Amino acid sequence: MKQKVYISPSASRKLGYPNPYFPRLKQELGAWFDVMEADNRPCRMQAGALLKASLKADIFMLSFVETIAFQKLSVLQTCLALLAMDILRLRGGRLVFFFHNPAPHKGENRLSRILTKRMFRRACLVVAHSENTAAIARQRSSADKVLLFPHPAELPEKVTPSERRADVLIWGTVLPYKGVLEFLSTPGVADSGLKIDVLGACPDASLARQIHALENGNVRFEERRAPMEEIASRIAASGMVLFPYLPGSISGSGTLMDTLRYGGSPVGPDVGAFHDLAQEGLCRVYKNPAELREILKSGWTVDSGLAARYLEKHSWPSFARELAERLIQRTSRS
Repeated sequence: MKQKVYISPSASRKLGYPNPYFPRLKQELGAWFDVMEADNRPCRMQAGALLKASLKADIFMLSFVETIAFQKLSVLQTCLALLAMDILRLRGGRLVFFFHNPAPHKGENRLSRILTKRMFRRACLVVAHSENTAAIARQRSSADKVLLFPHPAELPEKVTPSERRADVLIWGTVLPYKGVLEFLSTPGVADSGLKIDVLGACPDASLARQIHALENGNVRFEERRAPMEEIASRIAASGMVLFPYLPGSISGSGTLMDTLRYGGSPVGPDVGAFHDLAQEGLCRVYKNPAELREILKSGWTVDSGLAARYLEKHSWPSFARELAERLIQRTSRS
């Protein structure tokens, strides 16, 4: 009989799963476990869903639980989440902590620190998608509990390039921590002669206005959520795909792996997964604006064969298999 696994967060009532990571994780782990909420049904409150699952699950796989410290009824939700972890432990269940980012994108507070500390202490396994987060996890937990696996990837896919060609493409939801405004405001960028396209919805109206104010003949901001087919086509047509993320809360990135999947040449800050991929020859990284300007003028492109081999090695089925085998090994030892 397969063990029951609950994967947090549950889908939200408003947005479902805006990040494809969790539906894909559920899909792949279905071969190894009885995955709860495999139909991705939405929940009203994340901590409530966690508490309900604690009565049935054998394994918790927790991601971003610390962010409930910034949601409505944060104190109540924090108490419910802590109670759910206690119930799981009393029932003999196990906790797997997916440690995605060094800190929440919104920062930290007392409640988020309490939740993170509890997950590190209770986890039988900590999953990290970059050497940076793995190193932090080894310090806060123990080395034998840490599973380092790059952000799992879909297999490479050939696409037809778009007619709209940019020298630099920035894509994905535009949020403050992604540094789009800071990049476009850097002296010399807007008038560099590079065709720069920003493609993505922006939930922050003030941020959107500031970015629109920087548009000119070479800089264009398309403020909309584009379908993945269009994004793939735009990636294939672009010289480089830039991730001007601000340091502090970024480690792994699904958009980075999607960029490689569609034949893009990624450029990002010298942190987390960007640093790791640079070691593999699959990304260019910068430490300051001067280095970034040189990279964007260099005409660098990624080796498509090297990218394909990397994506195949670190595929979603490979990740699910390694995760499941680690958990099965731990069960057999106990």
